[in-house]
Amino acid sequence: MLKEYYNNIATYLTETFGANFILLTMLLTTAASVVYFIVISYLITQLDTRYFVRNKMVRKKRPSKKIIVKKISGDKASKTPHLTLMNSSVSLVVNIAKIIVGVFLLVCGVVMLVLPGQGLITIVIGLSLIPFPGKNKIEQKLLSRKSVRSSLNWIRIKANKAPFIFD
Repeated sequence: MLKEYYNNIATYLTETFGANFILLTMLLTTAASVVYFIVISYLITQLDTRYFVRNKMVRKKRPSKKIIVKKISGDKASKTPHLTLMNSSVSLVVNIAKIIVGVFLLVCGVVMLVLPGQGLITIVIGLSLIPFPGKNKIEQKLLSRKSVRSSLNWIRIKANKAPFIFD
């Protein structure tokens, strides 16, 4: 019965899309999976071994960034101060890019829970890039799974890096 079901699906797909389209789709998804695994492996090997250790000390308040005020030289009429916000605008762009990449990885990780791929690891990496309340609790819940920890450390050991230290 199951064999007939698969034969019916295969016949339907080849008649609807054609064998070349199905082969191209299989090749593209395989290539994307390999590239994805290489990128994720590289990112995991570049993290610090204590990256997933929670900071148990009370966090001190960070000093606020100072805005540098410069006077525009030249014309005497233009003696109004000029604010240089280059550092804050660059950090804003970097933070927005991190959030976009994090959301993308989070969505990909959820999709990979039903498709082939490292879904839970992708979700952990995506969550680590997105700032939101309760992030540490969700990360620790995912990292409490033995399969996630062993997969992360397996990748690091294969790259001759020290394994992660968890709480």
